[in-house]
Formats: sequence, structure tokens, C-alpha cells
Amino acid sequence: MAPKISLKLLVETRSKRVLFAEAGKEFVDFVFSLLTLPIGAVAKLVSAGTMQGSVGRLYQSVDLMGASYLQPGADKSELLQPGVLHPDARELLLLPPGAGDGEAEEKPRLPKFKLYTCAAQCVTVTMEREAACPQCKQAMATEMAFVLPSAAPRAAAAGGAKGGSGAAGESEESGGYVKGLVTYMVTDGLEVTPMSAISSITLINKFSVGNDVELAEKYVSVGMDEGLGLLRAALSSDTVLSDVFLARKK
Repeated sequence: MAPKISLKLLVETRSKRVLFAEAGKEFVDFVFSLLTLPIGAVAKLVSAGTMQGSVGRLYQSVDLMGASYLQPGADKSELLQPGVLHPDARELLLLPPGAGDGEAEEKPRLPKFKLYTCAAQCVTVTMEREAACPQCKQAMATEMAFVLPSAAPRAAAAGGAKGGSGAAGESEESGGYVKGLVTYMVTDGLEVTPMSAISSITLINKFSVGNDVELAEKYVSVGMDEGLGLLRAALSSDTVLSDVFLARKK
């Protein structure tokens, strides 16, 4: 299980509202990685029967569809338990095992199409066998080998250096989506920007117009339960952080 992430919230205590969170790379990578979850995986995680809108009913329709109505070889698990396409996202998601991961030990699947190139191996490919190469005009009939991202080794850095040096090297080694050694501001509605004194003061002033505010800091930990709560709240709320960490009732 992934270690919990620490988060500092700025809370308006009278209204029980989170103004924003001060977050590091780990939390921002997590909320960004939610966008990699296929809809089918989201429906399974948040319980399809409780989802707002029609996606939950669509999910249940697939689940209840009898095998006699499906095409030979069609696998419902591709729709009900789709996998996360980006390999790095699997390590970032603070969600239950198997979330957006299909079967726990499912092998990567090759695409259901083939790619072809010409005998001269020009830098062009096609899905149509025998199509003419736009460069050498030969027939493109040589089948190409398709390598999945999860199976492809990463290319070595130029000059043989493994991680480079300085901030760029550290960023590449740590993976994810955003750079480390930076503090980010995450609003209650999950807007993410680099943290600055000006941006935080502007948000506080905007919230306090016409109101007497009482501000307090609150430190929270984000783990599997909170991650699932954030996903569920993000689908229907504009006050995600308040709903999850202050247990606000709608």
C-alpha cells in the first residue's frame, strides 16, 4: 500500500470551508492521475448504483447483459474493469488494489490491429497492408512489431548519465507529472497552481468580501480511503476538499 501523503489545509472555521491546500508533488500527481482512470473503472470504484447521471446505469447494463447477446470473443471485463493506459499512473493512484487496473495479474494487451512498413523500412507505417509508401513508393507489406509502453525499457540518458544533474535530473527520476521541490496551491474545487503569496492572498480576499472570516490551519493525511473519497466527490461537487476532510453535508 502506498504511504499516506501529508496535506496542509487553510480552513474558514465558521463556514467549515477549505479555502485551499498547500500540497507537494505527491498530492498533485495523485489528483492529476485521476484523469487517467477510464469511466468503467470510476463506475466500479464509486459503486455504479450510487453514481449521479447515467453512467452508473450504463455500467450496470453491461454487467447484466447475457453472454448470448455478446459477440464471440467479446470480454465484458474490458468495459467493466478497464486498465489504466499510462504505466506511471498505476503507482500514483491512492486507490484500492485493482482500481483501473483490470485483473490484478492481467498481462498487457496488444492492439487489435497490425502495422506495416515497406521493405526499405522508411519512417512511415500504415494499417493497410500493401499500401504504397509515400517516400519510396514500394508496397508496405512488412509487419511491424508493436511494443507496449510497460514492456519497453527506458532509453538511457545522453552521455551515459542515469539521472542527469540539478532540478531536471531530479524531476525525471521522481516520475509523475509535476516537478518536486515546489509547493502547489489546490483549491476546494481542485484548481491547481504553483503556490505564491499573491495567489493565496487574492483567494483569501475574494472569499472574505462581505464576510467576517476565522482562518485556521489543519493538517490531514491522504491515503486509500481519502483518495477514494476525493474521486467520488470530484464527480459531483465543487467543494471537494471540504466534503472529504471536513465531512461537509450537502
